[in-house]
Amino acid sequence: MRILTQLVWLSGLLAEATILVRSFLGKTLKRYSLFYAYVASVLTTSTALYIVSIAAPSIYPRIYWPLLFITLSLGYGVIIEISRHVFAQYVRLALFARRIAVTTYGAIFLLVAAHAFLLPRWSLAANTADLERYLRIAEAVVLMAIVCLAAYYNIEMGKNLKGMVLGFGVYVGVSVLILALRLFIGIPFSSTWKIVQSTSYLAALLIWAVALWAYDPADSPRPPPDDQGGYQILAGRTQEMLGSINEHLDNTTPR
Repeated sequence: MRILTQLVWLSGLLAEATILVRSFLGKTLKRYSLFYAYVASVLTTSTALYIVSIAAPSIYPRIYWPLLFITLSLGYGVIIEISRHVFAQYVRLALFARRIAVTTYGAIFLLVAAHAFLLPRWSLAANTADLERYLRIAEAVVLMAIVCLAAYYNIEMGKNLKGMVLGFGVYVGVSVLILALRLFIGIPFSSTWKIVQSTSYLAALLIWAVALWAYDPADSPRPPPDDQGGYQILAGRTQEMLGSINEHLDNTTPR
């Protein structure tokens, strides 16, 4: 299992480096700067963790969770990047998607901050899996909102954006599933959880490498929609889902 984990890890580093190099050659770096910033951050933190795991394994657990927290936060850059390009010609839809992202992200971290300050026994390291699960759920909510709005208004996406959505959707979807399984199964599932999540991220990287090999813009945009009913209904449903996330976070028992 350890050899397989390292193989997946090293393959991920190679894929990330390939994506970043190709961003220069394919002239897509400036067009998708937030996305590439996320990939670069994951490459940097993964390389640092790999070196530490070999050179100083005793300090690995102490730096793993803070670095994971950083990459989780920067993962929202991918969501923002997708939203920004999908709704480039649709100002109100872009604003709505941005509000969903900011609201879900901000609500979760406010609750985390409240737990950290108000519950003396609460520990970020001990509750990071819970935090990651809710952040992944929030990412899934925002990504589904973007996809549903794009489908509802028949907004065309080019190969680059389709690849971003598919790759991130695979990674987030698998992460939500296995983090939920970890909640019910517990510690025995930890080793399986790590390898499955790493493999799903590698799959996302391969999708991104193919989709972003060269710049491929969306088809000519249609006129912006005047109907606001679709995303108003979706807004109500999103608020309900966000309320459920907040309720679960608020009921998390300190350990």
